[in-house]
Amino acid sequence: MKKHIYLTGFMGAGKSRIGRTLAAERNWPFYDTDTLIEEETGQTIMQLFEEKGEAYFRQKEAQAIGRVSAEAYPAVISLGGGALMQTENYQIIRETGLLIYIKSAPEKILERVARSDKRPLLKMPEDQQSKNRLLKKIIEMLEQREPVYAKADIVYQRDGLEPEAIVAELNTLIHLKWEAINEND
Repeated sequence: MKKHIYLTGFMGAGKSRIGRTLAAERNWPFYDTDTLIEEETGQTIMQLFEEKGEAYFRQKEAQAIGRVSAEAYPAVISLGGGALMQTENYQIIRETGLLIYIKSAPEKILERVARSDKRPLLKMPEDQQSKNRLLKKIIEMLEQREPVYAKADIVYQRDGLEPEAIVAELNTLIHLKWEAINEND
């Protein structure tokens, strides 16, 4: 049964902020899979990548998704940017919830992540060309992930809007999508 709302999208798209607002409006719990992993391991995502590698992180991510997807009550769940690239995660998410892609332009993502040291896949040495290289890397990663992101039940272009406005529009889209799903069941 589809009961959860999953938010996917690239790093810096605003999934966590939008997710917290959406969950608060619905009076549902909110889970961020990255935060769950950090709480479980006692390490930051950056530390996990540096010390144990991406494969270990992806294993922990799959476990976190498995746990929250099994929750008895509906929740809003923010996924890591690469979570859908793992087939098992994608299947669990599709079976247990509504998937929303929070879409953002590469340049807007760059604005949000340029000064962050929390994103291991975007870590690079800083110099005069670092912003150009970072934008290029964001574009390349988005091109790889976009086909999977685009399979979401709802694709929402968030640029130019604040989380409250986004959530208001998403609530309408979610209601319409769930009505359509229930009619087909």
